[in-house]
Amino acid sequence: METKIKPKRITDFKNDLVFKFMLSDLNDSRCYYLLKVIIEGITGIKCQELFVLNSELNPEHLSDKDMVLDVRVKTDEGKLIDIEMQNSALTKEVHYRFQIYGARMMVHQVNRGDLLYSENVHEVYTILFVNDIDRDNLLLIDTYMPRNQLNHVRKHNLLTHHNIYLPFIDAVVREKGLKNLSKIELAIYTLYHGITDDIIALNSEVVTMMKEKMDQFNEDEELVLAASKRQLVKIQHHQEKIRIRQEGKEEGELLKAKENTLMLFKSKYPQEDILMLENLTLSQYNEIFKALIENKNLQIIKEMIK
Repeated sequence: METKIKPKRITDFKNDLVFKFMLSDLNDSRCYYLLKVIIEGITGIKCQELFVLNSELNPEHLSDKDMVLDVRVKTDEGKLIDIEMQNSALTKEVHYRFQIYGARMMVHQVNRGDLLYSENVHEVYTILFVNDIDRDNLLLIDTYMPRNQLNHVRKHNLLTHHNIYLPFIDAVVREKGLKNLSKIELAIYTLYHGITDDIIALNSEVVTMMKEKMDQFNEDEELVLAASKRQLVKIQHHQEKIRIRQEGKEEGELLKAKENTLMLFKSKYPQEDILMLENLTLSQYNEIFKALIENKNLQIIKEMIK
């Protein structure tokens, strides 16, 4: 009889599927509570109602580069606010992408039929959880808004972005102590470190609910398998980006070496046919350039080409 091997248990809240599973089902009071803690703790918005606009968890979408949580908030003042949240690395591409997300969300309001510049256009917030520290901005929650040269925020600002640098929570713990963390800080600590004995010992409602959601996630073998594959997909995307960057760097070095070699060769041997210097390797261009600098004779250089 064939024994079915269960997929390995997921313990990392930073996994895209786990992150979305923990916050997206607002029929689950734990999801609602945790999402409210995160949004209010990061943005300062007081939420009266929350709506998740893309709550579906589809294991078939494993190859998607983005897994963004799209949220609509109604504040205590009755204002509507659109929020997009994602757990990602902080690359140049992601910097661009989240600015585009914010702009797209504002444009979408107009496309729905709202009048531009009217009271119907509402604010947009983007929230990015980053598993890294920005050495230029040593903060746990880093907030960006358009400002002028006097550091004044643009009046009637519509777009605000928050980066949450997860590893910086350790600096907060060193300063405040684990027992003195706020709800949002406890959530960030657990997102970064997972469920540890010291955090469980605090008997915090935030941590208890996060643990329960993780346990619930691991009861679904299909989701666990999808989360494992999702992590592999992200690794593959990262390796592909590294490969493309490396190939681009090597191509740039080759073109530069060729350009320098041709320029120096033509200055020393203006009557010679430079076609012999086409389609050489980076190593050959570097060796020929060095030989030209050392005033080696033409015959030696031709031998190097062969």
